[in-house]
Amino acid sequence: MRRDDGGLATLETTLMITILIPLLFAVIEFGDVFQRWLAQESATVQVARYAAELGGDAPEVHALLDDSLRRSGVDPSGSTLEVTPARVGWREPLTVTVRTSATIAIPFLFTAALPLRTTA
Repeated sequence: MRRDDGGLATLETTLMITILIPLLFAVIEFGDVFQRWLAQESATVQVARYAAELGGDAPEVHALLDDSLRRSGVDPSGSTLEVTPARVGWREPLTVTVRTSATIAIPFLFTAALPLRTTA
């Protein structure tokens, strides 16, 4: 007597797809967030050097951040820039912090907003 295993193969495929599709999208989404974080980190370092050259917080610093983020594919409208202290003299240290958020959407599991913060 021979059994038909066609139904079992369909069940196994369905179970594997429900596991592998979210896993695939998770890898893609987290890779995208990591790329965004690297781009933001690079823009933060560039802005920190420019802010130190200008002597602190200035409209040109905000424009450079917006331009750097836009070229990296990040929407600059959702970013905040903090330069501490606002004014510095020659060879005085300053800290630049950029905050944005990235949305991760993994099918069948969840959608979440991740805050991204970089400091230079």
